[in-house]
Parts: sequence; C-alpha cells; structure tokens
Amino acid sequence: MIFLAEVSRVILILILVIMAFGGGLYIRTFLTRRAIFKVIEIFYQHKALGINSAKTLHQLGLERPDFLQRVTKPRNYKQNALQILIKRGIIFENEDGRLYMVDEKLDAAHTPTPIP
Repeated sequence: MIFLAEVSRVILILILVIMAFGGGLYIRTFLTRRAIFKVIEIFYQHKALGINSAKTLHQLGLERPDFLQRVTKPRNYKQNALQILIKRGIIFENEDGRLYMVDEKLDAAHTPTPIP
C-alpha cells in the first residue's frame, strides 16, 4: 500500500511538471503572436510600408532594451516577433539598416491557399 501511494505521488508530480512546461510554452507562443501584431501595427503607425519610407529601429521604437531595462521590466517579445517577420519575408532591411514592411507580402501570408 505504501509503495502504491508513493508511485501515485510521483506520477502526480510528473503530470504537474509536464503541465507547467506545456503552460509555459503556450504562454510564450501567445505572447509572441500578440507581439507580431503589435510590430505590424507599429509599422503601419509609422507608415514604414515601402523602401522609400523605411525607418530605423530607433524611429520605430523597436531597439533592443539595455541590460538595466531587461532586468527591471517584463520580457519584451517584440524583438522575437520582428525576427520572425523578417524570416517570413514580410519585413525587409535596406542597405542603410532601415526597416520597412511590404503590405502585399503581409496580405499573401494571411490569404489561405486553395486546396486542389
């Protein structure tokens, strides 16, 4: 009987650890997705929608926080979201290091592809 109780405790703890890990991943994914929409909104607000209207990270307010800001504030997922959008070909960087978003690429990313 004692052995069965210990096994059930171990299984319960294991289930709680797995749930905590899964919950952490879910929260991180949710916050990253929310940050993607915020970054897109920032590009629209600053009208950085073409190579001629490209803006710097500082102008967009997307520069990396310094060490003190990272320690004292909650994590900012906008940098991660920006990298995702760059990898997906929605945001581009010109030769000066300025960033701009291509509206057509954003529309194409949200348009579902027809199933043959």
